[in-house]
Amino acid sequence: MRTPRTILSVTSAFLMLAAVSVSAQQASVAQGDVKSLAGKWVGWGTPTSGSNIPIEVDIQPDGSYTSRMGATIGRGSIKAEAGHLVAEGHLSGSGSAARGVGKSQLTVATRDGKQILTGSGRDNEGPYDFQLTKQ
Repeated sequence: MRTPRTILSVTSAFLMLAAVSVSAQQASVAQGDVKSLAGKWVGWGTPTSGSNIPIEVDIQPDGSYTSRMGATIGRGSIKAEAGHLVAEGHLSGSGSAARGVGKSQLTVATRDGKQILTGSGRDNEGPYDFQLTKQ
C-alpha cells in the first residue's frame, strides 16, 4: 500500500527532473544559439482583453524574422542579451516601439517533444502574451 508520503516524494522528484530539463534547454538557447530557432513558428497571442490573435513567425538563422499577427505583417530580430533571448520589432508590439521600449524577453522550452517559444508584447490595445510552436 502506498503512503501519501511516498507518492509525494515520487511526484516531487519527477517535478524536479522536469524543471532541470527545461532549465537546461532554456540556458543552451540563451547562450546565443539563435540559429536553433530558425524555422516556422505558429501559435496565438492572448491579449488581456479581446479575442486571441493567430500568429505566424518565420525566423532566419541570423535571428531576423517576418511575422503575421492577425492581419498585421511585420519584421524584427531575435538576439541574445545578458543571457536572455530578446525579440525586437513586430513581436514586441507596435505600442512598445512607439514608447522606445520595443523588446520582449523570450523563453524556449520543449513540451511533448516540440519546441515552444513564449513571450509578451504590447500594442495599441494593451499587453498580450504569445505562445508559438515550432513546425
